[in-house]
Amino acid sequence: MSKKAEVQVDEKLVKEIASLARLDLTNEETAMFVSQFKDILEYVGILDEVDTENVAPAYLSSANKSVTREDVIEESVPTQDFLANAPQSKDDHVLIPRVHIEQ
Repeated sequence: MSKKAEVQVDEKLVKEIASLARLDLTNEETAMFVSQFKDILEYVGILDEVDTENVAPAYLSSANKSVTREDVIEESVPTQDFLANAPQSKDDHVLIPRVHIEQ
């Protein structure tokens, strides 16, 4: 089993995540999240220690039963209410920054 690179949790990472989530964190909140994220990753890291050598992969966790439901047409949120939560909008559309992934 190969060792994965560890994520370095620091204030810069927390601020970047907060920015993506459009959250404005205080310095105290940022420090709190750094600590909490480190604790979470440490706890999840325990899974790396579990011996899964003789455990069959679970390809379907839904026990092969359908979990789909009937489509039902329902009333939606009014457009203006929806757009009121968007950082930017134009002509009844939400404007988002261009996403460019370098390969």
